[in-house]
Amino acid sequence: MSTPARPFASPPLPHEIALPSLWGYARRYWRLIALGSLALLAFNGAMVLLPWLLQRAVAALSADPPQPVLWVALEMVGVAIVAALIRIVSRTLLFNAGRDGEYDLRRDLFARLLTLPPSFFRRRSTGDVMSRLTNDLTAVRALLGFVPLNLGNTLFAYLFALTRLVTLSPRLTLFALLPFPLLLGVAQIYGRKIFRHGRAVQEKLGALTTTLQEDLAGMQVVKSHAVETERERVFRAVNDAWLRESLALTRARSTLMPLLAMGGGIATLIALWLGGREVVRGAMTLPRLVEFNALLAILTWPTLALGFVLAVVQRGRASWSRLAELLAEEPTIADSPGMEAPRAPIVGALALRGLTVVVPTEHGERRLLDAIDLDVAAGGSLALVGRTGGGKSTIAEVLPRLLEIGRGQAFLDGMDLLDLPLATVRGAIGYAPQEAFLFSTTIARNIAFGLPPRGRDGEDEPAPERDPRVLAAAEAAGLSRDLVALPHGIDTVVGERGITLSGGQRQRVALARALASDPAVLVLDDSLSSVDSETERDILGHLRCLRSGRTTVIISHRVAAVRECDQIAVIEGGRIAERGSHEALLAAGGIYADLYRSQLIEAQIEVATVEALA
Repeated sequence: MSTPARPFASPPLPHEIALPSLWGYARRYWRLIALGSLALLAFNGAMVLLPWLLQRAVAALSADPPQPVLWVALEMVGVAIVAALIRIVSRTLLFNAGRDGEYDLRRDLFARLLTLPPSFFRRRSTGDVMSRLTNDLTAVRALLGFVPLNLGNTLFAYLFALTRLVTLSPRLTLFALLPFPLLLGVAQIYGRKIFRHGRAVQEKLGALTTTLQEDLAGMQVVKSHAVETERERVFRAVNDAWLRESLALTRARSTLMPLLAMGGGIATLIALWLGGREVVRGAMTLPRLVEFNALLAILTWPTLALGFVLAVVQRGRASWSRLAELLAEEPTIADSPGMEAPRAPIVGALALRGLTVVVPTEHGERRLLDAIDLDVAAGGSLALVGRTGGGKSTIAEVLPRLLEIGRGQAFLDGMDLLDLPLATVRGAIGYAPQEAFLFSTTIARNIAFGLPPRGRDGEDEPAPERDPRVLAAAEAAGLSRDLVALPHGIDTVVGERGITLSGGQRQRVALARALASDPAVLVLDDSLSSVDSETERDILGHLRCLRSGRTTVIISHRVAAVRECDQIAVIEGGRIAERGSHEALLAAGGIYADLYRSQLIEAQIEVATVEALA
């Protein structure tokens, strides 16, 4: 049986992700940054002309007799207009570079998440990951756009203004700038506080998002157990913790800005006091003092902006450290470099050799599977039965490589699973998990989720609701009767996680999704546990036809679902307790026979109850 490759494979990640570097994203757009910096240079050069023109105007008005200042005024207006236009250009270029860097970073973060194994998402809460991809990313964006703009503006403003100030009066410049070193020391101290509180705010926000996401997703459970008051208390505690850190961050930022503003005011006061005395003594002219103070005023905003930039940098650093943790996560299940797909089509022969799965726990290690040996010929069928927690679902997760295993323990068509590309393995295996997850879209799109493209290049793909593969899979999964009752049939939107469907309907949609791509191996992990007996018989009838030429692994608690399989393995405590055909296991009188008898008694009691009620 030919098995088409999946259309998606995890995209290769750039070098910056392997060794996270924020400025690596900025360097990609160095041309925009360079042009924006040149525009900033021109803007500050134009701004320094305004105090010089102001000096000319004051000198003309102070002359005896006063001179006309119309042309000087027009020159000032012209310079201001040009400076404003250049300012717009500089902001556009630098902010665009920041947005482009944010786009690349967001794309790479999502690409990294797609490569990580399910174990990562068991360790990390959804709310924490979402907080990093939204709030932390917003803070980092400022580092790529806002910070270069304002740092460049401050640098060029001081360069031009200080050069002119020293030309006007070196002595007065020295005294006027005395407060600035002290202010930089204060900014350093507050910068550390802002970094510490900024990281704490993002962490508390992640916890708040997690709590909110869990309560909204589990609102039915919250209401059914009447724990609204308790959940409100938990949310309030988490929210108060975030509020305390946010207020601490706000206090640190709001204290820094006035301190820097005070420094600019002190510098102006010194200039007026000492400069005024020099004008009185005749050591300095009044027009030059006016220009001097105008130049100091130009430095006021860059100085204030420097404090704000320091706060943004510290908060952005805290957020980047959290994003870098995601980028530094190494996928434990990944293709080896240069790995190629086999040229022969996958036919579905499975083999497990001493399969052992050990996972870390808080108190050491836990052995989920211990030396499992199984063989399933291509086109054959295997059933896994046993008590809950025995390890059956772990075997189901091993086959499509959703769990990390050692080399030489699992084989597909005689090839080690670790020697096959993930896209090949997962494209050959249709997996319907026990917990059926549906996306908030139509039933047709949920079924077609993993389908490879069908049309040729340049041709439009058929809509999922008209795709024959989707319709055939829905029929095989026993959805036909349900689709007739739904308002829009197979085009019905199922809501978040399939909330508008029953548990059995969700399982059948997941089963149809596994069948749609016509896989060589079909793995059903208790996929019929939520359906009634009549529907189960209907589905099993379809599966008998579909199993022809297809390897099938069925995990079920119901003997009726597995009795016709070629071989049945009873999994107990991570090991194979019994193995054989249905008849052989019944004759052995072990765990399988006990399970069969108990289910037979339950079925008889159910029939008797129905007859009594009738």
